[in-house]
Amino acid sequence: MSAVVPQFIARMHCYTVDGRVVPSVTEVLAPLCDFRGVPIHALRAAAAFGTAVHKACELDDLGALDEGTLDAQLAGHLHAWRTFCKEHGAHWKLVEAPLFNADMGYAGTVDRYGVVDGVDAVVDLKTTSRLYPSVGPQLAAYARAIPATTARTRRLAVQLHASGHYQLREYDSPSDWAVFASLLTLRNFCQQHRITPYYGRRP
Repeated sequence: MSAVVPQFIARMHCYTVDGRVVPSVTEVLAPLCDFRGVPIHALRAAAAFGTAVHKACELDDLGALDEGTLDAQLAGHLHAWRTFCKEHGAHWKLVEAPLFNADMGYAGTVDRYGVVDGVDAVVDLKTTSRLYPSVGPQLAAYARAIPATTARTRRLAVQLHASGHYQLREYDSPSDWAVFASLLTLRNFCQQHRITPYYGRRP
């Protein structure tokens, strides 16, 4: 597997490799995430808050966080993350690292990859009120894009709460990768044949 690092273009919210746009993990999993009933302003607010929490935890892990500038609304989530790292002896090899799977042609940014409880693990930080079914395939996609992972690599989601507590969930279903790979194959097929996939009900 190639060690090519994709470039993330923020204004277009896409990844490129050698100037070519490649599908992202989030984009591939979009059919599993139906937020049509949620007001757009609520989605944007949740996304902005999640980004802020991720940034605070990233800076903290890199030893670059100035706590004097930390928004008070982020304090509980940061405490939850610190507690998780301490209780599980976490040491990170990758922090918010862009990844590219050259074999399958997709990109994404893994939150963390390193050692948790003495075992290699791919970890995703979550600030949502629930963990959606797409989390398993998401973590499987990240794991497959890291050359060093093995069958023993754990896939973990850490749900951070404003109360300062966290919830840890492990994903180990072998179908997670199959789901992601199937969605990616369907997306590529539709693009090749200029088909717009339809996921709603027929009249």
